[in-house]
Amino acid sequence: MKKQITKFFRASLFFSLVLAFMSFQVASAQQTVNGTVVDETGVGIPGANVLVQGTSKGAVTDFDGNFSISASSSDVLVVSFLGYVTQSVAVGNQTSITVTLKEDAAQLDEVVVIGYGTAKKSDVTGAVSQVTAKSFENQPLTRVENALQGRAAGVTVAGSGAPGKGIKVRIRGVNSITGNNDPLVVVDGVFGGDLRTINPNNIASMEVLKDASALAIYGSRGSNGVILVTTKKGSGKAKVTLDQFVTISNINKRLPTLSSGEFARFENDIFTADPNNAGSPPPYSDAELSIFDADPIRYQDLMFQTGVTNNTQLSVSGGSDDKVRYFVSGNFIDQEGTQITSNYRRYSFRSNLSKEFNDKFSVSANVTASREITHNDQDVFNSGDGSAILRAITWDPTAPVRDANGDYILRSPREVANNNYNPIRRFELSDHDVTADRLNLTLNGKYNFTDNFSYTLITAVSTLHRNTESFRVEGDFEATGFTNISYQNNNVTSHQVSNILNWNNEFGKHNIDVTGVYEFQGTRALNNGYGVNDLNVGGLYLADESANESFSNSGNESAIQSYLGRAQYNYDGFLYLTASMRVDESSRFAKDSRTGYFPSGALALNLGNTDFVENLGLSTLKLRAGWGKVGNQNINSTARFSLNNNSGLYTIDGETTNTGSVQSQEGNPDLTWETTTQTNVGIDFGFLNGRITGSIDYFNKDTEDLLLQTIVPGTSIRTFINAGEVNNKGIDFSISADIIENEDFSWNSSFNLSHIKNKVTKLNGDTEFIVGNVSGIGGGGIRLNVIKVGEPLGTFWGYNAMGTWKTTDNIPLDPDGAPVAVPGDEKFALDENGEREFQTIGSGLPDVTFGFNNTFTYKNWDLNVFLNGSLGFDVWNQVRGTISGNGGNRSDLSPTVYDRWTPENETDLPRYGTGNILNSNRWIEKGDFIRLSNLRLGYTFDENLIKGINSLQVYGSGQNLFIITDYTGFDPEVTSIVRGGANEDAGSGVDVGAFPNPVSFTFGVKVTF
Repeated sequence: MKKQITKFFRASLFFSLVLAFMSFQVASAQQTVNGTVVDETGVGIPGANVLVQGTSKGAVTDFDGNFSISASSSDVLVVSFLGYVTQSVAVGNQTSITVTLKEDAAQLDEVVVIGYGTAKKSDVTGAVSQVTAKSFENQPLTRVENALQGRAAGVTVAGSGAPGKGIKVRIRGVNSITGNNDPLVVVDGVFGGDLRTINPNNIASMEVLKDASALAIYGSRGSNGVILVTTKKGSGKAKVTLDQFVTISNINKRLPTLSSGEFARFENDIFTADPNNAGSPPPYSDAELSIFDADPIRYQDLMFQTGVTNNTQLSVSGGSDDKVRYFVSGNFIDQEGTQITSNYRRYSFRSNLSKEFNDKFSVSANVTASREITHNDQDVFNSGDGSAILRAITWDPTAPVRDANGDYILRSPREVANNNYNPIRRFELSDHDVTADRLNLTLNGKYNFTDNFSYTLITAVSTLHRNTESFRVEGDFEATGFTNISYQNNNVTSHQVSNILNWNNEFGKHNIDVTGVYEFQGTRALNNGYGVNDLNVGGLYLADESANESFSNSGNESAIQSYLGRAQYNYDGFLYLTASMRVDESSRFAKDSRTGYFPSGALALNLGNTDFVENLGLSTLKLRAGWGKVGNQNINSTARFSLNNNSGLYTIDGETTNTGSVQSQEGNPDLTWETTTQTNVGIDFGFLNGRITGSIDYFNKDTEDLLLQTIVPGTSIRTFINAGEVNNKGIDFSISADIIENEDFSWNSSFNLSHIKNKVTKLNGDTEFIVGNVSGIGGGGIRLNVIKVGEPLGTFWGYNAMGTWKTTDNIPLDPDGAPVAVPGDEKFALDENGEREFQTIGSGLPDVTFGFNNTFTYKNWDLNVFLNGSLGFDVWNQVRGTISGNGGNRSDLSPTVYDRWTPENETDLPRYGTGNILNSNRWIEKGDFIRLSNLRLGYTFDENLIKGINSLQVYGSGQNLFIITDYTGFDPEVTSIVRGGANEDAGSGVDVGAFPNPVSFTFGVKVTF
C-alpha cells in the first residue's frame, strides 16, 4: 500500500511538472493584441495610454481609439485617460479587445482654464469656480446663463421671462454706480462673447474667475469678474448627436384685482356717495352688471398666452488619422412668448476645426454665426406709466377690447382705471422687430520651439449688425391715435490679436511656468436711424412724409493695448506661488491718464499629503490667499469730450429763424480708471478619497474712483467724474459629494452658497448721498433710488409710511398753523418742519444666494432636481401700488378697496381718493424665495437597441415648477425700470411690471449615431 502511494505521488509530481512547464511555455508566448478604447457612447478615445502591468511596455491610441501591443496571455493591460476611470483587462487568449472607459467626475474637474492657459485644479491659487457640461446636461437649456444659475458660488443670475431678453449675471456683487457691471466673457480665448447667443450644447466647461489674483491677468477687462467658456472639440470616430425638445410655458399666476362686476359696483358706490351726484343714475346699470358677472373681462388672461418653444440641435464631431479634429453644430430655436404677439427666433452655427501638422506646429480655426429675431419685446412698449403688462392689468375691466362693430376701443369709455390706451390693440397692431446678425472668426496657431517653450497666436474678428424696424401703434390726442415708425441700424466691428509666449520646466521638485502676453483689441460702432410719428398708415413701409421726422447718426471708436507677465511656481506639489502684472492702455482716457497698472499675487499650500491632514481624516486640504487690482473703463468713448446737440429752431430778432444747438455734455479730460482692490482667503478640502469635496472663500473688494455720470450743478448738462468708493465683502461656500455610488444606483449632490454685503463707503468731497436716476411710475421727477454713504447700491429712497392718521391722533401743524393732514390720510414720518422726510427704505441686492443640485441614476433611469434661491433683499412692488389707485391710476382695482379707512372703520389703509403715493415703504416687500428650477426624468435605452444608434435617450422635465416666497407680485427675482438710461443694478428690486418667469414643461429626445 505504501509503495502504491509513493508511486502515485511520483506520477502526480511528474505530471504536475509537465503541466507547469507547458503552462510556462504558453504564458511566455508573446502575441499581438489589437484593441479599441471607447467612451460610454462607443466613441473612440484618442491619446489613451495602454500599459502592460508591471512593465514599461505601452502604447497610445490613435485618433479612432485603436492600439496595437505585444503581450502574453498572462499579462494584464492597464488602460487610462484623463477624466476616465482606469481599467485593467486580462489578455488571456484574446487578440482583439474593446475597452470601455467610464467618466470619472473627480478627474474631470482636475483641469481648469485660468486665462491664457490651463492648470490642474490642485495647482490653482485663485478663486475659480468650474461649471462643466455634465452639471447642466440634464437640464434642457436655451440660454447659457441658466447653466450658471445656482451652480457657481458668488455668481447671481436674474432675468426676465420675456423671450430673448438679456439675463443679468453678477459676480461677487456690484461695483459700479453708473458703468456696466457685466462680467467679461471670453470664448476660447476671444474677448467680448455674448452668452445669449451661445448654444449651451456647444459648451464643454465654464470657469468663473472671481478673486483679483485670478482676474488681474485680464486687467481692466476683469473688473466685474470673468467667465471663460471652452467649447467642445471633436475626437475619435465620427459622432452625430441630435437633440430635439419642445417646451410648453404658461404664466400660471394672476395678480388679485377686482372682477368686472366688482369694479363696476365699486364705481357706482363712489358715484352715489358724492352729494354732487344726487339724483343722477349710477355709471353702470343693473343690466350691465349682470353682463359683467356672467362674462367678466380679464385683461391678464387677454395679455398672456401659452408659449411653445421648439429647439433643435445637431452636431457632428470626430477626428481622423491625419490628426484633424472637428466639431460642427447647428441650433434653431423658435420661442413663442407667453405674452401675446411676442416671439424670439435664433439660428446659430459653430465650426471648430484643428489640425496638428507635427509635434511642433498646430492650427485651429473657429467660426460662429448667429441670427436673432425678436418680435414685440414688451419693454419697447413701456412708458412713464409702467410696463405694458402693468397697464393691461390696470386697464378698465368693464371695457371690451372691441366695440359692437368690431373696432378697437381706444380708451376707457367712462375714463376710469388708468385711462391709458387699449393695451391689447397696441400689441395686436404693432410690429417691432429687432434682427441681430453676428459673425465671429478666430484663427489660432501654436508653435512649440521646444518641449518647454511655445508661442501661441490668437487672431479674431467679430461683427454685429443689428437692424430695428418698428411700427408701433400708440394712441395719442387724436381720436384714432398715432403710429410711431422708426428704423435703426447699429454696426459694431471688433478685432483682437493676442501673442502668447509660455515657458515651463521642472527642476527636481521645482516647477516653473512663465507666460508673457502682448495683445491689442479695437472696436468701432456706427449707428443711424430715422423716425416719424403722428401718422395713420397701414404698414411699416407705407409712411408718408411728415413734419415730425427725425434723423440720428452717431459713432465711436475705442482701443486697448495690453502687456502681461505671469509667473507660477510649484514646489513638490506643496507650495504654490503666482504673481502677475498687467498694463492696459485705453483710448477712452486722455493720454496722461490712459495707462493702468494691475498687479496680483497669490500663495497656496497643499497639505493633502501630510500626516496632519491624514490624522484629521481628510484626503485634500489646500490653503489659499491672494491679493490684486483690476480696473474698469466701461464708459462711453466720448466721455472726456464736450458735446453739443442740435436743438431745434430759434429766433433772435423775432423774425429770422436760426438753427440752434445746446451743450449736452461737459468733457472731463482728467477721467481715469475705476480700480478694484480685492483680497481673498480660501480653503479647499476633501473627504473619503475625493467623494466629498468643497471650498470656502472669504473676500473683500474695495472699488475706488468710481466712474459716475452726474449733472453739472445749475444745468441739465451731463458730465462724467471719478467719485466715491464701494465695498463688497462676503463668503463663498461650495460642496459636492458622491453620496451613493454602486453598479445600479448613484446619487450625486452639490450645494453652493454666497453671502455678500455691499456698501457705499465714500462719495465725492463731503457729499453724503446722490439721488439716483431710477424713475417712478407717473413721472413728476420722482426718483426711487439713492447712492448714500453707508448703504448698498440699489438702496430704495422714499417715505416711511406709518399707516393712517386716526381721529384720535394729535395731527401736527405746518408753519402756517394748518394741519398737515386729516384723519384717513396716509401717515408718514415727518421732519422738524412737519414735512414728509425722504429716507432709505430698503435694498434690492440679496445678501445670500444659493443653489442645490441633485442627480440620481437607477439603471437606465436618471432624475435631476435643482433648486436655487436668494435671501435678504427687498422688492419695491409698484405693481401692487398702481393696482391700488396710485401712480396716476384713476381708479382702485385692488380687492382691498372695502378695507380702506372710513370714519366708521379706521384701518391702516388710507381713505379713498387721497392721492396716495407710490414712493413709500408701504409697497416694499420681502423678496426672499426658493425656486424649484428644474425637475427632469430621463430614460436611456440599452446600446445596440437599434442598429446604427449608439445612444437613445428620452426625457421630460419641468422648469420653475414652484416658488416659495412671501412676495405678492408675479416674481421676486425679476427687475424692471420705467425708462432707459439707469444702471439696472441701481434699480435692482424695482418691479414696475416685470415680465415673470413662466412655468414650463419640456419633452425631448437625444440621439447619438
